[in-house]
Amino acid sequence: MTILRRYCLRELLSPFLMSLFLVTFIFMVGNLFDLADLLVNKGVSVFDVLTLIVLMIPSLLGFILPTAALTSVLLVFGSFAQNNEIVAMKATGINLLRLLIPVFAVAFLLSFFSLFLIDQIQPRSEYQSRQLIRQLVVKRPAAYLEAGRFIKDFQGYTLWINEIKGSRLKGITIFQFEEGRPTRTIIAESGEVVTAPDQQSLALQLYNGTSDEPNPDDPSVLYKLNFKTFLLSDIKIGRQRGGVGKKEKEMTIDELVYQLEHNDEAKRNSKKMREIKAEIHKKISFSFATVVFVLIGLPTAIISRRGEMVVSFTVAMAIVGIYYILFVWGRTMAIHGQLPPWLALWFPNILMVAVSAFLCRRMIRL
Repeated sequence: MTILRRYCLRELLSPFLMSLFLVTFIFMVGNLFDLADLLVNKGVSVFDVLTLIVLMIPSLLGFILPTAALTSVLLVFGSFAQNNEIVAMKATGINLLRLLIPVFAVAFLLSFFSLFLIDQIQPRSEYQSRQLIRQLVVKRPAAYLEAGRFIKDFQGYTLWINEIKGSRLKGITIFQFEEGRPTRTIIAESGEVVTAPDQQSLALQLYNGTSDEPNPDDPSVLYKLNFKTFLLSDIKIGRQRGGVGKKEKEMTIDELVYQLEHNDEAKRNSKKMREIKAEIHKKISFSFATVVFVLIGLPTAIISRRGEMVVSFTVAMAIVGIYYILFVWGRTMAIHGQLPPWLALWFPNILMVAVSAFLCRRMIRL
């Protein structure tokens, strides 16, 4: 039994590392094009780009570890079943569930590592990444502007720019949102990125356009003002007030619990309370995706009896897709108060474990 257990773990190691590399590449490839554009076309330094890549890895690992574990389990144990090794083990009277105890133990260890990663490392890396991006906007604002799309990454503003050449802009439309006031619209034929007076934000010098301005007699009413030049300053990165203040996903569980107990503003806002509670349960429940995927992957592999790489990867992506869809649905239900956060965010795990129990019964009967 001990020899077989070591054999199973040894056979899982190489496919796990290979899956880890492959899934990391798939998750990274889309971001690499954007980072290459920053490096080649936007003038961002190699050091800053490499720093962004390093800060990106912890966030990706939370998704990659469970996916790699599931893929390797499907590949190895599907191959065992396909080559009748599982049949041979059962014929000698070996209990499959006892044989797989070390695999489950390793899955639990990976889940606890994921909990540490998601709770401690990932929030800090995301926060530092946002700070770095904020600094890049100030040093090289053009690196954060993109023509032909709505740019919604600035506090209180949505921008549209038809054409960008260096710091020169053409066809600019800006929507400014303020609570309790109508949306202000600024349109300009051209403009340029200039250094903001405070050296900490983005500023735009606009030429030949119109701006909505509040009526002195009634600030809720706007009127059109034509201008030749117009300086729009103090445009800060981030969709929330407070600049680099932490968002829920950038807090550890301890920080989130502190917000629940001591944040008076959150206590008065029921939706904010639900968001914080949902984030706490999300961090914990998502950490155990690895063990859940292993639980459902083992019987699936043995029942399907397919150990080919393409088949295993396709099945893994299907299971991962269903799980993440359920997870997003659960978080939405929790935030809108339609389900308690603990139930909504743990429902995908509960469902997957129930399905794995059903599949294990079938596996034992084979």
